[in-house]
Amino acid sequence: MPDTNLVKSCVLSDEMRAHTGLFTEKTFDWDAFPASRGIPDLLRAQLRYVGAGGSPKTNDPTTMKAQHFTFSLVNQPVGKFAASHAHEVVEHFFILQGVLTVGTVWGDEVVEVKLGPKDLLLNKSGRPHGFRNDGVEPVLMQITVGSGTPEMPVHVCHPKDKDLELARRFGAPGPEKIHLFSPESTDRRHQELAKHVVRYRDRTPVWDKAGFARLAYVGDGGAPAHGYRMDMIHLPKGVAVKPYVRDVEDVYFVLDGAITAGWVQDGEVVERRLGARDLLFNPAGRPHYFRNDGVGDAKFSMVVGSGAPESVIFEAA
Repeated sequence: MPDTNLVKSCVLSDEMRAHTGLFTEKTFDWDAFPASRGIPDLLRAQLRYVGAGGSPKTNDPTTMKAQHFTFSLVNQPVGKFAASHAHEVVEHFFILQGVLTVGTVWGDEVVEVKLGPKDLLLNKSGRPHGFRNDGVEPVLMQITVGSGTPEMPVHVCHPKDKDLELARRFGAPGPEKIHLFSPESTDRRHQELAKHVVRYRDRTPVWDKAGFARLAYVGDGGAPAHGYRMDMIHLPKGVAVKPYVRDVEDVYFVLDGAITAGWVQDGEVVERRLGARDLLFNPAGRPHYFRNDGVGDAKFSMVVGSGAPESVIFEAA
C-alpha cells in the first residue's frame, strides 16, 4: 500500500517546482516583441517568469500564469533602444546590470533619467516612455507590468513610421527638446518623475522584528503602488521566518546570495534553494517562508499582488 504522506509530499514538491523559475533553465527570447522585427536598432531579448509582460507570447509553456502582475527580465545590448510607447497600466524597470536611459514623453519634449544597478522607475499608466542603452555594457533589468493580462503597448514614435534618429530621441525634434531629469526642479514634469524614480542609494532600511531589513521600492516609502508593491529584502545569514499566508500571490526573486524557501500544506513541508536570478511564485493562501542558511547575507525582491501596506506580521523561526 503506498505511503499517503509520501504521495502528498511528492504532489506538493511537484507543485512547488512548477512555480519555480530557475535562471539557468530559462532561455532569452530575441523575438519577443514583433514590432521590433527587421529593425536592428530595436534589438532586445526577454526572459519570462510570470506572464508575458509587454510581449504577445501569452502561450509560453515555460511561463507561470500571471494574476495581478507580470515578471520578466529584458536584456538590451549597447546602443539599442526601445521606441516610445504607452501602457494602460503601470510598469516598472528595476536595473540589475548596466545603466539605462529612460525618456518620458511630454508632447514634443522629453525628460531623460539614467538608472543604475538597483535603481527603479515606475512608469505611470498612459505616460509615453522609451529606453536606450548609452552605456558600455548590456543592460539587464527586471520589468513588472501591473496586470496579469496587459494590453499590447501603443507606440508613439516608432522607426517604422518615423525617422530613426527621431525615434531614438523618443520623438524630441532636437537636443534642445531633451531635458536631463533634476529632482530639485520646480518643473511639474520633473516633480512628477521624482515621485516615481527610486534610487538604491537613497533607500532607508526598515528592520523587521523577525531580523531582516526591508527597502521600499513600490508602495509605502517608495513609488506609488497601483495594484502591486515591491520591497527589497536584505536577509542576514542565519535569519529565518515562520510560515505566513497572504490572500494574494507574492514572488521571491533573488538578487544576491542564496535563500531557502519553503511551502507547508497539511503538515507536509517542501523546500527549494534559490540562487541569483531564480524566482519562486507563492500562490495566494499557501503558507510559505524564507530562510538564509548560506555563508553570507542575501538580497531578494518581494513583489506582492496588492498595493496595500504590508499586513503580514513576520515571526522569527
